[in-house]
Amino acid sequence: MPRPATRLTKAVRKYLESHAEPEAEFATALTNSETPYPAIVVIPAYGEHETLLDTLASVPLCEHGKPLVVLVVNQRDESPDWADDANRTVLDHLRMSPLNQRAARTLGPNIELHSTPGFDMVLIDRTLPGQRLPKRQGVGLARKIGADFATALWAGGGCISPWVHCTDADVSLPSDYFDRCASHTDDRNRTAETRTEAALLFDFRHAAGDSPSDDTAILEYEIYLRYYVLGLRSAGSPFAFHSIGSTLAIHANSYAQVRGFPKREAAEDFHLLAKLAKVGDVTPLRGEPILISGRESERVPFGTGHAVLQGHARAERGEPFVTYDPRSFAWLGVWLATLDSMSEQPAARVSQLLEFHAAKVGAADGVNDGVEPSRLERVLESCGALDSAEKTLQNKGSNRQSLNQSFDALASLQLIHALRDEIFPDIPLGLALERASFIDCDPGASLEAQRTALAQLELGVFRANA
Repeated sequence: MPRPATRLTKAVRKYLESHAEPEAEFATALTNSETPYPAIVVIPAYGEHETLLDTLASVPLCEHGKPLVVLVVNQRDESPDWADDANRTVLDHLRMSPLNQRAARTLGPNIELHSTPGFDMVLIDRTLPGQRLPKRQGVGLARKIGADFATALWAGGGCISPWVHCTDADVSLPSDYFDRCASHTDDRNRTAETRTEAALLFDFRHAAGDSPSDDTAILEYEIYLRYYVLGLRSAGSPFAFHSIGSTLAIHANSYAQVRGFPKREAAEDFHLLAKLAKVGDVTPLRGEPILISGRESERVPFGTGHAVLQGHARAERGEPFVTYDPRSFAWLGVWLATLDSMSEQPAARVSQLLEFHAAKVGAADGVNDGVEPSRLERVLESCGALDSAEKTLQNKGSNRQSLNQSFDALASLQLIHALRDEIFPDIPLGLALERASFIDCDPGASLEAQRTALAQLELGVFRANA
């Protein structure tokens, strides 16, 4: 396979020079090798052992050869003993594995290159004193370290694919994991009016847990995730996609444009995708899903592991899983339509535009009571959405894209929360599914059947919008 030329676009060069983590500079040790890697995946690992080994065992070959795994084993000074013990165990296992085809090669401080029959692996050790992650900079910084290395490798011609795959240490990857992205074009020279793909999202499915109570918590959580995305889609949100760190493939150039992963302890995937959606398209991929572990975990305050813990606590209290009232998405939709009208009629009063679009929504199947524009306007004022839109109009003029981007994924979630706090309290998940006009799901069906129905509905929606 011929070596590609370097890809030091302005965005990539500036990012690597000014914003990349120190490990990225050692990617040059691989860019000088004779054969570039066909693809690359970044995996952060914190206190993992068996699940990490299972994940590595699922890494498939590419059509054109062995991929590269960038594994960032990490911890913080305040990490508990169990995390330190697991890290020591897995590092020893990886370094002494009989699968290693040759002695490890040192690329830089605490950076080693290992080779196995199925993949090569850059092992970045951030577990030693003086190398550990700062407080409150957990998985976000770990992902950034690995993705920065991957971006530098691609920029220097050491990797063929521009897609930086990102996943977690508790998943099983599909057999076409790398090759599925290869069909997506890499034309960075389109006209300015044409948006390119900034990120690709693999479909996902949570695996069964260790107990019936685990299964219930996992299924309810996944149903909630799909319900929320379908609700955003029904409202016309351009941010109606999942934000799950184990399902991402990010174009290296787009990654550099948004200055990489936020150094956050959690929700780094949500905030990165929100930024990526402003510089390019976020495209869901269809096909065999990534299988995500259904275990409980205290590693981060969000996600599947935390959801399982919360599910156990709810079960002990005898409480149902609650979520947003579906009417909130209708009210969100009125605001999004109003934003479009504000770009076309910047002199019009917001209250008049809200009234116009609220009248178009009306009642839905006798369930929604209609959108009340005056109450919606008060909520928009309380959460800052109205003020933000008016400032955008003043600073950037009546630009539709600027208005829509100013009200991004985080602003959408904040409005849904404000509506919950001020007008529509959370309701049981089953009742939400029953009342939502954008869901075709039997509320009396099993949780497994409901999950399947929502996944199929989501697939149909994405096909219709492809």
